Amino acid sequence: MFKQRRYFCQSITFYQREQYLNKVMKDCEDCFKQLDQHGKSIKRDTKDMFIKFTQGKLQEQKKLLETDSVGVFSMVLDIIENLIHDKPLMSYILTTIEAIISDNQRLFKQFMRALTPQVLPKLKQFLFLDGYDPMAYEAAAKIATMIIAEEGGNDAKEWVILFLGGIGNKLKIADFMIMPICVHFLKHEELAIQFIKSGGIRIITNLLSKYSTDLQIAYYTILALWLLSFTTESISLFNDPTIGLIRLIIESVQKISREKILRVSFACFRNLVDVSPQCIELMVDNGLIKVVDLLLKGNLKDQDLIDDIKYVGEILEKNMKILTSFEKYVKELNAQNLTWSPVHTEKFWKENVKKFEENDFLLIRKLAEILKSNNNQNVAVACYDLGEFCRFHPFGKVVLEQLNAKQEIMTQARNNDQQIREHALLSLQKIMLHNWQV
Repeated sequence: MFKQRRYFCQSITFYQREQYLNKVMKDCEDCFKQLDQHGKSIKRDTKDMFIKFTQGKLQEQKKLLETDSVGVFSMVLDIIENLIHDKPLMSYILTTIEAIISDNQRLFKQFMRALTPQVLPKLKQFLFLDGYDPMAYEAAAKIATMIIAEEGGNDAKEWVILFLGGIGNKLKIADFMIMPICVHFLKHEELAIQFIKSGGIRIITNLLSKYSTDLQIAYYTILALWLLSFTTESISLFNDPTIGLIRLIIESVQKISREKILRVSFACFRNLVDVSPQCIELMVDNGLIKVVDLLLKGNLKDQDLIDDIKYVGEILEKNMKILTSFEKYVKELNAQNLTWSPVHTEKFWKENVKKFEENDFLLIRKLAEILKSNNNQNVAVACYDLGEFCRFHPFGKVVLEQLNAKQEIMTQARNNDQQIREHALLSLQKIMLHNWQV
């Protein structure tokens, strides 16, 4: 009978947890008996509403919420206040509440009006108890966060600090649930600022680096970045290539070309290109123009998404010429942060190769030094660039031999990293066949 109940099944906390969903279904077969055993701990109206609500299918539950949301919310809140020790019941009630208030903003507002002063302290206390199902903790954390963020004030800022500090420590929150909870902070500017101050960006970069191909985690993490992009305090973080937020978003777009990822990613990009030339530069550096071209040749249906992609693409194209300058190359080389940006192309080397003669080929010397780096991408790009230098400079081969760069490239041709090995071998071909396809 209980498998026909569907509202709690919609809780995000059951993502990739079918075994727990089945467990809650099985445990809650006895919920009706358990309520009777609790005697006078809860009101008679609570028991009656629990039976009426729980026996209904999803559409019947939704209809009941439309006609008597006060009764439904009074029932679940009475159970939280008085039966928090009942572990199977808490798994069912908390995931049900999470699903209801996440599904419908109007119902969330009604839930807020129904709250009693005892509920939020009970939820906070619950998070540090032992022995409950993981989704019960996560549902409680999300419900508490939605309440606190809506109420605002200093208590909300303190909750941001407590929550972020408790991740991976005292709070029992799975990685996939961190951002679905945090996005409720980020809808409020003062809490978004506190999120940044409390180390939230480090959590975001860790999640996107570790789960770049996980649709659910990537979506909510990029959604968090989109919300942050409305906050002035976040722009310097997007601008910082060492943090790599833009690079991480682009990598997720390339790995998960689903429209929900594209939609939130390009909404974020659109915000950033309007306020930050540095972000535009990073988007170009990390190959977003090519991504835009491929997407626009695809079969996208969402016109708003297409408009965002075109808007971002047009701005990147306008800035392309500025960014593919010799000064840009020098900046990248001096920072020892070589990426596959527009300054590492045949066109760039054709136009700029003579400039590398300055200061007794100082920049070529720096490139040769980078061949000894432990950064695989730096080494691969340096191999490519030195090959292009030899290809287009009349004395390129002589210069590389004088700097012992040719010998170092031969060493890299035996590197275990495939990208380094391929670019080193191609570079050697260009050195051996001087004037190769010039």
